[in-house]
Amino acid sequence: MPSRLVNRYAIYFRLPDQRRVRQTIARDPSLLIAIESCLAAYRDTGHLDYLIEDEGRKREFSVDRDILLRLLFLKHNDSTRYFELLNRLDRSGAQDDLVSFLRANARL
Repeated sequence: MPSRLVNRYAIYFRLPDQRRVRQTIARDPSLLIAIESCLAAYRDTGHLDYLIEDEGRKREFSVDRDILLRLLFLKHNDSTRYFELLNRLDRSGAQDDLVSFLRANARL
């Protein structure tokens, strides 16, 4: 079983009352792959609210309906910026950086 140091991003479904489900739906080594796991889970289940915990840096990314749709829009319309954003956030950054970048670059 891979170490949590390798797969440091834990992805959870989030419920409407802002709680997360105890069981992870995936563990991934980078934020890019974690976001891709959320998009895949959305396609499979239709669920729109996720929580991604970075266990290495003790930070969280909340991916709600708005952010999920903006990420999908950016992925399909400007894949260079999509990969640039997620790679930059994987190294440093937080929820505020994600939200501000998406609002500026992925207008729906």
